[in-house]
Amino acid sequence: MKRLVLPLLAASFLAAACGGSPRPDAQTIVIAIEQEPTTLDPRLATDAYSSRVSSLISAGLLGTNRDGRLVPDLASGFQSPDARTFVFHLREGLRFHDGRPLTSADVAFTVKSILDPATRSPKQGAFKEVSRIETPDPRTVIFHLARPFAPFLIAMTTGIVPAGLGGRSTEEFGRAPVGSGPYRFRAWETSSRILLDADVSYPGGAPKIPHAVFKILPNDTTRMLELRKGSVDLVQNAIPAYAVKFLRKDPQIRVVTRPGINFSYLGFNLEDPILRRREVREAIAHAVDREAIIRHLLEGLATPATGILAPANWAYAGDVKTYDYDPAKSRALLRAAGFPVPERTGGPAIFSLTYKTSTNKERIAIGEAIVQSLHELGIDARLRSLEFGTFFADVRRGNFQLYSLTWTGVTDPDILYNAFHSASVPPEGANRGRYRNPRVDALLDRARAITDESERKKLYAEAQRIVARDLPYVPLWYATDVAAMRRRVQNYEPWPSGDFGGLPEATIRAGGAAR
Repeated sequence: MKRLVLPLLAASFLAAACGGSPRPDAQTIVIAIEQEPTTLDPRLATDAYSSRVSSLISAGLLGTNRDGRLVPDLASGFQSPDARTFVFHLREGLRFHDGRPLTSADVAFTVKSILDPATRSPKQGAFKEVSRIETPDPRTVIFHLARPFAPFLIAMTTGIVPAGLGGRSTEEFGRAPVGSGPYRFRAWETSSRILLDADVSYPGGAPKIPHAVFKILPNDTTRMLELRKGSVDLVQNAIPAYAVKFLRKDPQIRVVTRPGINFSYLGFNLEDPILRRREVREAIAHAVDREAIIRHLLEGLATPATGILAPANWAYAGDVKTYDYDPAKSRALLRAAGFPVPERTGGPAIFSLTYKTSTNKERIAIGEAIVQSLHELGIDARLRSLEFGTFFADVRRGNFQLYSLTWTGVTDPDILYNAFHSASVPPEGANRGRYRNPRVDALLDRARAITDESERKKLYAEAQRIVARDLPYVPLWYATDVAAMRRRVQNYEPWPSGDFGGLPEATIRAGGAAR
């Protein structure tokens, strides 16, 4: 197994860093992120950094706390007189960051625009049961559902946008959003940084640090060196595994690790004539040595996964089919499917596959390991790395055979609907592999229609067992959460979801301008 540790990079960590970017002042926190968001429109944000940054700018009627539980945000509370009616009461005096009042009309516009096919919102499915919206006064909004819909309250965490988007197009709004969250948008310098300022009037309390800069640093080495020299304050879940031990040795840096819920997987295009055959997918699954990748490439900072839902999730089902590393079984499966698998490598390829990933070095190293395993089966597998925006667009369009991605912040089991229901094929959802199973559809539809948690758990368990057998994904691992920060940053703790929800409570140590 190829190791990711590079001698020159290790040496650079041990050397003192100097020069480069200026250090932030005592009023600013700089956070390094590995990928540029694709949009900051909360109605459209689905990739990790689009969601994480936009959630700081645009607040929803409800929010989530560190434990993933729903809490009031723009709404002071709500009532549900019956299973199909929800009455929300907005807090008094709400305003968008541009000063205009935030009213029930803006809430209604947000939901109606998500449901409008022209918006092409991937969140449309979460609101599909909304049949009617009433706004009897500026601070009251009433949702009527066509039928009971358990995930509805989670959908209410979606950020509210101004009615009419202030006269701007969806694309323009996504590049310069106006929200009502703890931070207001100031600027987006393409491929460089996103600048936010604390909103002193945020009803949940103004953030303690006045300015936040999200610095876009795709290169692992650059991110880590800027953290060490003090031009970056915080890196969260964008730390290459090999760097952790070096960061721990730096007295100016605090490293926090804890079991995570972010789920990495290998995805298949089930419309591909080769990959639509389950025997082929099973053969590929048995060819991936997850334990070796975790040990050598991830430095042990992950645990093998069985599916999207992590063991900590209330709906997790552990009794699903799994695929241990077994190359002999892979060959037997391919032969049973009619492919002339060679006894040893070096012969003619039985078929060709392209594996797409991002330009992240760790992702490339993982892809190289998986591609090598496929080569040993006689599969002509080729790795293709793309800039993340291009890569993600290809995945959404179905322009791939194999790809790898990570689901981040998974707390609601309704993610199974978004990932595997036949109605969730992009752009309506995130069923990127075009998986279709009527029984799974029925189970997930039923789980959405009831509120009894024990009954929902049974439905989700059966759906997980079927998905594990059908294998639209190869589950890889749950990544260990890793956050590294300069010691001048105080009172910041990473959230299990991977979001930056703890940022408003963070402070800069007195006299803590970076030195």
